[in-house]
Amino acid sequence: MSIYDRTVSTHRTHNQRFGYPFFLLETTVLEGVWNKYAILLSVLLQELQKPLNKRLEWLFTSLHRGMLMTSLHSWFDADTVILNPNIPLEIFLPPSRHDDVHLLLTKDWNGMNNGVFPLRVNSWSVELLSAALAYPVTRPDVALFWPDQSALDRVLHENQYFAASVAYCPLRWFNAYMASADGKSLNPDSPEQLQVHRGDLLVHFPGTPRSALESTLQPYLVLANEHLGEWELRLEDTQYLKETRDFWASRISDVATQADVKTENEY
Repeated sequence: MSIYDRTVSTHRTHNQRFGYPFFLLETTVLEGVWNKYAILLSVLLQELQKPLNKRLEWLFTSLHRGMLMTSLHSWFDADTVILNPNIPLEIFLPPSRHDDVHLLLTKDWNGMNNGVFPLRVNSWSVELLSAALAYPVTRPDVALFWPDQSALDRVLHENQYFAASVAYCPLRWFNAYMASADGKSLNPDSPEQLQVHRGDLLVHFPGTPRSALESTLQPYLVLANEHLGEWELRLEDTQYLKETRDFWASRISDVATQADVKTENEY
């Protein structure tokens, strides 16, 4: 079984546990990483043609080197491994009062990282992905260091319409990076808040060369397949319930404060 099949297997197990639909792209449509946005657009358009009560509300999404996975609500790169299949994806989504939030992203030392992200199923998402996909054609003068990621980042920076509906979440929620090489401890040379901890949903290996992918992921795939209780914590025994509740409550407070400031400035 290839390294990609093994990572996909951890996602299949998670999806089956919660009954999430699962989409997998194994045939390239566009060049390289741009397949990510192409398949997302395809799924979005299919869902938006359905009656409102039958369509998915969110996509949770991921792609790496020709393989893409989407399940209920989000995007996952294929260099991601589910370590705690007890975590429902819904825990990360904004409460209904945050109906203006359509995309959840995370940041690391390089800025925004789009390895894993939840995306709301609506016309805004179609417009966003279309803009990102077209960016290298409409703005050939702009260098894109990480092609698809940089294009999305530029679109968000250049368009308030898109930027206003994005929330940046703690990276560990659904995009945590590897800790030590053996997965058994934290890496003292990397920021702790970006590293996967016991009980976290998954681990992501961005930037890992193809030649080193199998050796790098192997210890974490072993952990995933061992199903150890210390890693597969129940949701209520993790930090997620409190952190997500506090995060969205804080956002409500921030929005209210901004509204008060705007009102004061109008006088």
